[in-house]
Amino acid sequence: MLMKNALYILFLGLLCILAGMGVMIWAGDKFYLGIALFVLGLVYGLAGTLLYRRAKKRAATQTDSKE
Repeated sequence: MLMKNALYILFLGLLCILAGMGVMIWAGDKFYLGIALFVLGLVYGLAGTLLYRRAKKRAATQTDSKE
């Protein structure tokens, strides 16, 4: 479940990055909004990556403890 949530957060980060780039390109007067969305996407991407690594580490330790 934790890994699934991490992948959702990574996907949300990717969408925010793409939306930020789109706003910066097509709406020049809202350039700062595009930068804010881009940074938000980077934060979500970092959080998703860290959560994914933690979930992988937890799954590896659980399989080791069962053996």
